[in-house]
Amino acid sequence: MGTVPAVNLHQLQIFYAVVQRLSFTVAASDLHLTQPAVSLQVKALEKSLGLPLLERGGPKLRLTQAGEALYRCAVSILHAKDEAERAIDELRQVTKGKLILGANTTGGMYVLPRIVRAFMELYPETEVIFHIESTEWLYKKILENVVDMALVGGPTEDGRFGIEPVCLDHLVLIVSPSHHFARLAKVSLKDLEDQPCVLPQPTSRTRQFVERRLREMGIKLQVVMQLFGTEAVKKAVEANLGFGVVSSYAVEQESVSETLRIIPIKKLELTRHMELIYRKQKYFSPVAQQFREFVHTYAQQHLSQPRRAGKRAAKPSNGS
Repeated sequence: MGTVPAVNLHQLQIFYAVVQRLSFTVAASDLHLTQPAVSLQVKALEKSLGLPLLERGGPKLRLTQAGEALYRCAVSILHAKDEAERAIDELRQVTKGKLILGANTTGGMYVLPRIVRAFMELYPETEVIFHIESTEWLYKKILENVVDMALVGGPTEDGRFGIEPVCLDHLVLIVSPSHHFARLAKVSLKDLEDQPCVLPQPTSRTRQFVERRLREMGIKLQVVMQLFGTEAVKKAVEANLGFGVVSSYAVEQESVSETLRIIPIKKLELTRHMELIYRKQKYFSPVAQQFREFVHTYAQQHLSQPRRAGKRAAKPSNGS
C-alpha cells in the first residue's frame, strides 16, 4: 500500500468552508481571505491527495466522490477540534463555558427552557445555544458533535447514544370548551373514531407514538388537519376544528384559563419518557457535566416522575 498523504488542517478548514458555501468567493469572505488564496489552498490540497475534490464546471461547485469522502471526515475532524479547544478553555474557568443543547418541539418549548432558566440563575456566565429541531436532526447533530445533548421524547433505541430518562410526558386529549366532548367526564376509545382530529405532521414523534398506541387498541383516527408543531395544533383545537393530543406540559396555562379542556380517555394512558440523550463516550466539559446532573435534580423537584411504591407521581410544575 502507498503512503497516505498528510492533510493540512488549515487547508481542510478552507475546503470545509467552500463546501458549506458552494462558492470560493463567499467562503473567502467568511474566512477573511482573498478568493485567489482560497482557490490556491484547495488546489494544493487536491495536489497533495492526488485526486480532484471539486467539479468546477457549471453554475455551481459540485463534490467529486473523493470530495464527498473528505468532507464527511472534515466534519468530524473540525468539530472534534472545536470541542477540544472548548474543553481546554472551560477547564481554565469552570464557571464559564458554552452549552449547545437541543430538543424536539415538546421538550424545547415547554420543558427545557425551565431547566435552562434555573441553571442560568446558578451559572449566569454560561453561554447556552439552543436548537429546537426534529428528533432525527438532533440524532445527526449529536453524532457529529455539533450538539452536546438533547431532550427528546422516548424511546430512543440506538446503541450509539447514552440515554437518561428525565421525566414522564403525559399526552392528553384536548378540546375546545364548545366541543361536545367538553361536557363529558371521560371519552371512550370508540368515541374517537368518527370525530375530526388535529395532529402534528406525520414525522412528529408525538403523532407516531399516539397513532401506534391507538392502532394497538384497534382505533384509527380521522385526521382532518396536519400541522407543524404543538402550538399550531392547540390553535386549531381552540377554533373547534377537532380534538387534539398533546403533551400535558404544553397545555398547563390553557387548562387553568379553560381556553382548552383536557378530557381523560377511558382505559388508555398515553405516557412516555422524556430522555436526555448524548453521544456515547462523549467528553463532557465541566459546565456540561454540571448541567447534565442539574437536569435530573430539577426534574425530581419539578417534573412528573414514575410512581414508586406507596407514592403518587408528582404533578408537573411551573417552578424553577
